[in-house]
Amino acid sequence: MSTLSKILEILDFFGPDSLQVSAETILERTGLSKATVYRHVRDLCDAGLITRVGSGNYSLGPRIIELDWMMRQYDPILIAGREAMHQLAEETRLAVVSSVFYDDRIINTYIVEPTESFAFHFGRGQPIPLFSGAQSKVLLSYQKGRRLHKLFEEKIVGNANHPYHDWSWQEFSRATKKIRKDGYCVTSNELTGGLKGIAAPILRPGTKEAVGSICAVGTEEMFALLRDESVIGRVTETADRIAINLATTAF
Repeated sequence: MSTLSKILEILDFFGPDSLQVSAETILERTGLSKATVYRHVRDLCDAGLITRVGSGNYSLGPRIIELDWMMRQYDPILIAGREAMHQLAEETRLAVVSSVFYDDRIINTYIVEPTESFAFHFGRGQPIPLFSGAQSKVLLSYQKGRRLHKLFEEKIVGNANHPYHDWSWQEFSRATKKIRKDGYCVTSNELTGGLKGIAAPILRPGTKEAVGSICAVGTEEMFALLRDESVIGRVTETADRIAINLATTAF
């Protein structure tokens, strides 16, 4: 592992349940010498990626906020899809969410809420459990064979708390193949109780590679009024529109 990788690994210690991390924790989890850890921490502080809070504790720094702002302004999927997402939300009165897969994590990158009546358990930037929720199932299903099998073995079967940990690979593979064949996924009460989601992949033109996903979210009552078939059509159409915009817009 390179020096840069070791430094950036420290950022992975922060999460929803560890908003502050102590120097002692970093020492213990990295296994590096005290001098090396403090040098890496100093470099991260100088870069604004972490900041010292209290005695020997650290939190994420202001540079993260700056990077977040820049991503919202210049992220290709948001540039290509922001207008289409707002249009979909306005027409359906559903919340519309864009999500991406990186490393082994799925996060929501943008959320359009026509009202403030939705109480999402997983907001923008908060990692979503793998294969839980329509957008997560779509993005995981479009991973390539070996990677999909590895994620299944390490993150699902290997996690006793995962709702599908007792599935066989054959069962899981059939479920992902169906999502790919359908081109969308529908789930209810998986990420937030009382909410339903319909998601479709944003595919790189001419391929089956999903660069992101779009998901419409609302209550069962809202979907009953709109009809699932209608929402599926609008979500897949929006995903295709964003894919075309990505292919035709120079960034």
